[in-house]
Amino acid sequence: MNTAYRVWDGEQMHHWDDEGIWLSIGELDSTDEKVFGWSLWLEGYGVIADSHDGKSVLMWGTELKDKNGKLVYDGSVFKVPVSINRQIHGSYAIYEVVQRNGIWIQQFLKSEKGFRARGYMAGLLIDNFENERESLLFDGKFLESFVPEIEVIGDVYQNPELLEGAE
Repeated sequence: MNTAYRVWDGEQMHHWDDEGIWLSIGELDSTDEKVFGWSLWLEGYGVIADSHDGKSVLMWGTELKDKNGKLVYDGSVFKVPVSINRQIHGSYAIYEVVQRNGIWIQQFLKSEKGFRARGYMAGLLIDNFENERESLLFDGKFLESFVPEIEVIGDVYQNPELLEGAE
């Protein structure tokens, strides 16, 4: 079971292995209603983020690491060397990792030379998952084949500039 997670609280990122941090998931009682949600707790402070505060985001890890040993999470932005059409793309392409309905997707953002047309990698092309950017489906085996070359360069919350210029 994957237990790696991180939480963006609107200002800072908290990771599952930060000292004094723990995650609570389940039904919450709220004004005599039971709703499903999560809360992030910091020892000595109480709840520091939760699913209903309107600013916090819980992201699960993919269980994979990049070439530098950095965990890949939902919301991670990574670059990978381009092996085809280098005259159009340049030497690398940038992708965002997203999870849709339990499926990990690598979403093409842009290439080194700013190419932002329909995304593709290794000949796979699928329909857009209700986003304006083209999405690419990957399973563990597909992504694992690129892990030796993937480099996590940030995430969509702490590094929104990485999304600039993406369709």
